[in-house]
Amino acid sequence: MKKLILSVSAIVGITSGAFAQGITFSDFSNANGYAATIDGIPDTTQDLNLELLYGTSSGSVTTPVVTLLLSSVATPSNNVNVAPGATFSAAGDITAAGGLLYDTTGSSYAVPAGTKFFQLEAWTGSYSSYAEALASGTTGVYAGISGVFSISVPAAPATPSDINGVGTVALTQVATTVVPEPSTLAMAGVGLASMLIFRRRNK
Repeated sequence: MKKLILSVSAIVGITSGAFAQGITFSDFSNANGYAATIDGIPDTTQDLNLELLYGTSSGSVTTPVVTLLLSSVATPSNNVNVAPGATFSAAGDITAAGGLLYDTTGSSYAVPAGTKFFQLEAWTGSYSSYAEALASGTTGVYAGISGVFSISVPAAPATPSDINGVGTVALTQVATTVVPEPSTLAMAGVGLASMLIFRRRNK
């Protein structure tokens, strides 16, 4: 029942923004029906933090369209022509659609018309950004980023372009900092001391 309500909400939101400029982010899926994998396994049970970025060229995809955070409960007061850079709740962005990535607010975002380039960042945990998740070095935190893709964004009053069919975002565990065990440090210390003693004796 919950899935049905969320899906209907997304459809209503898209319909209300049918004559708004920009894009919608309602269905980020691929031919296999899954939008994200975690360690190569299709993710159907874990919601993700997401940030959709855009730019005017493939090398300048840095402007946030929307950030969806698991730690946020915010929802838009008006989901038509939402200004880029908003942050909303990520609740249900995977689980509500059985493995597809959804912006459950159903918002349309006022991305300028023309050919624009996009990229999606995804990560787990309570981090506020992809970069923060990567820098955490925490075991069990996963992150991934899509390839850069282009979309022709229509001008108002055309129906917004929907971000979909782009491909799978593969999340892998972020790199962790290896901290030597105390015994390893102790052995290194003994070795260094031995070398110093040996050098003194040889002088």
